[in-house]
Amino acid sequence: MLSRYGVAEGDTSLLGAVLVQSIGRRSPKTDKGDYMEGKVIKRLTMLSLVSMFTLCAAAASANAQLSIPIRAKIPFDFSVGDKKLPAGQYTFSRLSGFSDTRTISVSSEEGITRLFQSTFEAQVLTPKNDSTLVFHKYGDQYFLEQIWSGGAPEGTQVPESRSERTIRRQLAQTQQNNMSGKVMKVETVDIVAGLF
Repeated sequence: MLSRYGVAEGDTSLLGAVLVQSIGRRSPKTDKGDYMEGKVIKRLTMLSLVSMFTLCAAAASANAQLSIPIRAKIPFDFSVGDKKLPAGQYTFSRLSGFSDTRTISVSSEEGITRLFQSTFEAQVLTPKNDSTLVFHKYGDQYFLEQIWSGGAPEGTQVPESRSERTIRRQLAQTQQNNMSGKVMKVETVDIVAGLF
């Protein structure tokens, strides 16, 4: 019985020669496959390079966030994440020495209150001149939203907490049920902070 190469089964001497010849030849299908494989490899290489560049740029800008601690007097009780803090003097700083440079520390002047919060990067086209803390206000409840160092286009964004999401949903539902036409909305409150 002949194999697909026209060699009798068991005759291995010719089989090697035929395989070498067939590997050397390229069919149109193989050329197209090699071309497509080359394109895929090229795209993967480019994607890897772009990803590495983006990662390096993100790391550089993350290091710029809150590189100098800022201090502010907060005149109202507020929440950072799901933790509620009383009014007072607070210091906001990025943790150094950790691989996660997006974790901030919030501590009271007396040192009684200290918490850590994961954050992510925020960017703005026109930086604020002063270091600023941005809060969302719902009635008498305040939630820390962003921290900006003066003059920096990169800032720190605090993720929306579960309690803020609940209040936001309740506010939206109240507005749908409100027939008086009054629109209640989230207020934004900025507190100017000082550098250490």
